[in-house]
Amino acid sequence: MKEKTQKERLEDMMKRPIPRKRVGIIHLNMIKEDRWLYGMRKMNSAEKAVEMIKPLLKYSDREMILVVSVNARLEPMAIEIVAVGGIESCHVDVRNLFKHALLNQASSVMCFHNHPSGNETPSRDDRKVTKRISEAGRLLGVSLLDHIIIGDNGYYSFRENGELTDDIPYETA
Repeated sequence: MKEKTQKERLEDMMKRPIPRKRVGIIHLNMIKEDRWLYGMRKMNSAEKAVEMIKPLLKYSDREMILVVSVNARLEPMAIEIVAVGGIESCHVDVRNLFKHALLNQASSVMCFHNHPSGNETPSRDDRKVTKRISEAGRLLGVSLLDHIIIGDNGYYSFRENGELTDDIPYETA
């Protein structure tokens, strides 16, 4: 008896699909809620990025994580609040964090979060999530440009402090 080729087996399967399973037919639609004048052309330093984001976190009484999708020229494309936590912590779903970056076809992302205590020093969990975000971005082809913690009197940039060295650097121009 002649053994079927792979092509013949696939053709047979297409003629008679054995397990019938319904699959969802979906349509993705991204809706711009608003536009915001961000007041600068590029986010080419942590300091400039903090100037843009700090007003959004200024009155927050709990921890929030924001992600900014940026294009290849480091210009912001979209800003999204991806997680809202409590006073001491905030869980972030890394898959969800990259969703709007992928839909915007962003080159990279910048993550920001506040510490309601006012102290911008990163915790062990902050370092862990930064590593997870960086690794996920590398797999997706959307680099983590920086993760910045904003406190009352300053900020902590993982890139400026040498904790993000394998992704893309800030533009020097």
